[in-house]
Amino acid sequence: MSMTSRSIAQSENLLGGYAYQIIRQQSKQVFKLRSPVLADTDPEAVHEMRIGTRRLRSALSLFGNVITIQNTDSKKSSSSQLADAAASGIPSRLTKAVSKLTKTLGKVRDLDVMQQWLEKTLAAPNSGKAAATSQLEKAEKKTVKALLKKLKKRRKQKFSSVKKVLSNKSYKKLTHQFNQWLEQPTFLPAAQEPAARAAAVRIVGPITELLQHPGWQVGTSTRSNQTSPIEGLNLSDLNSLLARSGHQLHDLRKQIKGIRYQMEFFRGLFDLTYAAQVREFRAIQSLLGQLQDQTVISQFFTDEIGADWPQQLPTIEAAFQASRLDLWQQWQSYQRKYLKLQSVAISAA
Repeated sequence: MSMTSRSIAQSENLLGGYAYQIIRQQSKQVFKLRSPVLADTDPEAVHEMRIGTRRLRSALSLFGNVITIQNTDSKKSSSSQLADAAASGIPSRLTKAVSKLTKTLGKVRDLDVMQQWLEKTLAAPNSGKAAATSQLEKAEKKTVKALLKKLKKRRKQKFSSVKKVLSNKSYKKLTHQFNQWLEQPTFLPAAQEPAARAAAVRIVGPITELLQHPGWQVGTSTRSNQTSPIEGLNLSDLNSLLARSGHQLHDLRKQIKGIRYQMEFFRGLFDLTYAAQVREFRAIQSLLGQLQDQTVISQFFTDEIGADWPQQLPTIEAAFQASRLDLWQQWQSYQRKYLKLQSVAISAA
């Protein structure tokens, strides 16, 4: 029996009802942050809005064949509209607009993270070491203060792009499209599928793809058809490995993040084991994120003060080096588990 769109949207047992509630929640979360972001009194507003847009993009990707959102762009030809609808119920221009917002916010957020990290480093208490070391620390602080000044100037420039994006016609059109759909939701046939069964199917595919990601293979060796992490890497070897293959770990982290968002949407449908898996993905993402943060900050230092920045900022370099091996060893405990799961998945294929 065919149901009305409003009945589907209000159902907690149908995939369409889940889609409606999730997209409603995520879009409202994004749009309510516009004023706090533009006020620019707390960098957390940018952070929260960026996360909100990421979650919204994940929701649109997950429910692309469940909902249909009208394209309000009158300049688009009818043939283009039909092609859009054939691929997904969501106009490509809408997803691109959300993606552009994410990227614009991201450029400011990345600078905020570096600024907060440097400010925390600058505020750290003196270690009470010998006079020569204390003098060196003073020199480092001078360099850090100069870097902070550059960061603040760069952030001001990037934030002007945020203000522009949040005030232009495209943003107004974006909010109108979502609000219009929430008032009059429309769905595709998949919306009437039972939520729990459909959720399981939609999550299994992305997790299977995740297990095949080459990032799991970084820093491994294979013996007798068994792949495992290389044990006992020294710092020099680890630095070389990250220089060669760090981009694969960064891409793996992004894929884990997207899947985690999608899994969180369905957390209420499943048991504690499912929730534990979501937490584990968050932990892996955090470890890889800390390694990536070091890479980004190191590159910033290289761009601003040269490749010899470790000599100019030896305390920071020492802190990076001390934490890197520890982070890597924590990562390897997860890597070992997922390599085994990868092997099982390959055997079952």
